[in-house]
Amino acid sequence: MPVANDLTKSRASFTLNVIMDPKSEFKGDVAAFLFDNAGKLLSQVTVKDGKAVFSKSAQEVASNRLFIGPAPSQKEPGAEKPSLRMMERLSAYETALRQKGTILNTVTVPSSLLPLWTICLCWVSGQVVKDDSGLPVCGAKVHICEVDKLWRWIIRLPDLEVIRLRDELIKIIHQPILINPPIPYPGPDPSPFSVIKGGLLSLKSLKPQLASPVAAQQRGPLTAAFSVSAAATLAKPSANFTPNISEALSSAALSASASLPADFIHTVSSNSAPEIRKTLSANTTLIYPYLCRLLPLWPWKYTCDEIAVVDTDTNGRFSSLIFYSCKGDKPDLYFWVEYQIGGVMEPVYKPSIPCNTYWNYACGNEVVIRIKDARVPTCSKDPDLPGSVVEILSLGRGVSMSEIQGAGAPGEGLTTSGEPFGGKIEPRLWFSRTTLRDVKKIFYYRWSYRRLTTGNGTPLATPGPWTHLTRNVVRHYAVIIPAPFTTIHVPVSMGPKKIGAEANLFEITPAAVPAGGIEWTVVDEREDLASGHFETDLLGSGDTPCQKALDGAGKYELKLELFKDTGALVDWTAEGVDCQLTNVPAPFGTGAVTAVSAPDYNRIKNVAGHTMAFRMVLHVDNNCCNASVAPVTGTGLNFTPCGFVEYSAGATANLSFNAYHPNGFADFNFSVVQGVSTYLPLASASEATRKLVVNSLDSPPSHAYTKPTVTSNYQSSYNVSDLLQSCTRAAYSEALHVWTHATDGYGRLWYLDAFAQDAFALTPAP
Repeated sequence: MPVANDLTKSRASFTLNVIMDPKSEFKGDVAAFLFDNAGKLLSQVTVKDGKAVFSKSAQEVASNRLFIGPAPSQKEPGAEKPSLRMMERLSAYETALRQKGTILNTVTVPSSLLPLWTICLCWVSGQVVKDDSGLPVCGAKVHICEVDKLWRWIIRLPDLEVIRLRDELIKIIHQPILINPPIPYPGPDPSPFSVIKGGLLSLKSLKPQLASPVAAQQRGPLTAAFSVSAAATLAKPSANFTPNISEALSSAALSASASLPADFIHTVSSNSAPEIRKTLSANTTLIYPYLCRLLPLWPWKYTCDEIAVVDTDTNGRFSSLIFYSCKGDKPDLYFWVEYQIGGVMEPVYKPSIPCNTYWNYACGNEVVIRIKDARVPTCSKDPDLPGSVVEILSLGRGVSMSEIQGAGAPGEGLTTSGEPFGGKIEPRLWFSRTTLRDVKKIFYYRWSYRRLTTGNGTPLATPGPWTHLTRNVVRHYAVIIPAPFTTIHVPVSMGPKKIGAEANLFEITPAAVPAGGIEWTVVDEREDLASGHFETDLLGSGDTPCQKALDGAGKYELKLELFKDTGALVDWTAEGVDCQLTNVPAPFGTGAVTAVSAPDYNRIKNVAGHTMAFRMVLHVDNNCCNASVAPVTGTGLNFTPCGFVEYSAGATANLSFNAYHPNGFADFNFSVVQGVSTYLPLASASEATRKLVVNSLDSPPSHAYTKPTVTSNYQSSYNVSDLLQSCTRAAYSEALHVWTHATDGYGRLWYLDAFAQDAFALTPAP
């Protein structure tokens, strides 16, 4: 007898000893599941070293329902949560701890259950579409329920009801099945009985190809269960029909009777309720096709337990993972759908359970749910994105979102090529306009920015204030002038607008053009494709553009918010709006452009974890490049008034130039040419200044020039004889080009480049 806990003792924890057969082949994880009487999971405790430790008192544990069973993994996305239905499906052991005034602290799991504890995973997937168009329905809630096993339902029936069920089945078996029987809600496609079109269907007309479980599953829930063995077993009625199941079955063409129990014909015609119950519960496949007509007339109703609720994605698809015992029955699943109409979730697909259950659901097979409710919209109409989506395409034409370095990157805010941004930045967006505007009443968006760092990347003590983008955004549409025939492309301002209490909002372009227009057009890509204009060259302060650029350089955070038609700020998560980023490089050209859901790095969330805005960080640098070439100097040189440099034997020449960018975002090329066109590699140099803004010893260059300090010149000394090569006298030109890396998304900002040159001529001293 296990040691018992005294009922009078109350403690904050309770340890339960779990004894299992050590010879069992089951070696998986075991857990203790505690549910209240309403089926709510109160606690799940892993059994370790034969013990389950609850953070509840013994009285609390003993007063509720306790199960010991295999522990399914909850790491898989969309995995089913523990429930009473799962306990039944996994053959978990339910035990009562309270016995004769005491609470037992030890439970022994029956060894006969352990072979059933091997867990199989069942992936449930499908799509919700509109029945008339086949287009997907996004943002719908799909309720996945498990229906009572038919054999369990039969076992619970009283004896008289079991006999009545047998008699009702005898009547229906010999009647033709109506195709598309009337049901309260639209059924799945095809109807469980749509084996042929039109009229009535006799069971003998069913074709053998329905014997394939996979093929049948794809045709609908009941046709999957109605195998060829069932069809062949049940025959048409004779002219002199008598409600005797033995005669009916004996006259049938039992081509597949080998799959039935040998005593089926005899026992089902018995007057013994236990025998009838046993036979019917063991041969439920024969009964499935008749439930649709039989059970709606009965006071005994089928019930189902909800095991998952999932939302359809931007393609109307849904999926969930459920568990069942590998040696038990496969789940019998029923689906119903809700959709938000007028701000309230309403059932839009909820057919009868007997007619629309997927008996022995073939895991992984797609379930297509067709919605006929006219109030439910589809995800999109061309050319909109499907579902509720805001897709950030690119900055200008040349930089996609996949080409901007993000969290953890050494060059956060730069392109993947290490380029900063400058000039006027134009984010391109694509909205699923119909769903956002017409269904969710999301009409507006707003861009804002704030400064995060100085030009060299040093974080500010406090980020700067949020500032709205305010430059006008326009869209053009075409208007036909009939006489004389011509076309005008009319501009329409999308903002900035003040809506309610919110200023500087921009309108999401509607699908319909203004009255009199024929279509939206793109006459200027930098206007018609821009969602906003971030004028980075106006950042900072100073009297000249270069002074402004020096003061305004740094990392900036951009924020994109959405607003309702009333001006109310939108909670993206609550409204089911996804944010997606392109994941292929730009320019996009003629290839396919794909996108992925934005990571947390690109989302601004509230305390509840809901996405409230999209964010991205851009490193802005409009700094001007500097270039200068110093006159030649050296030893053994004499500089004449006429510009010739006279050299003596052993003379040296020092060449010097300054190639500079305040933050190193530039490259330079210094070339020395002898005579008209002889390039002199010895004295030339080409390098990225960002590698040389510090002492050259920290980053050895590939040329002979050194730069002692950030602001000093590059310099190098050469023997005059080396510069002359085979000449006695020669003239030289020195040219320096420094070019910025900064881009505005359309190209490099060449106007920030710098150029300088100088010349000298060497001749022997008299």
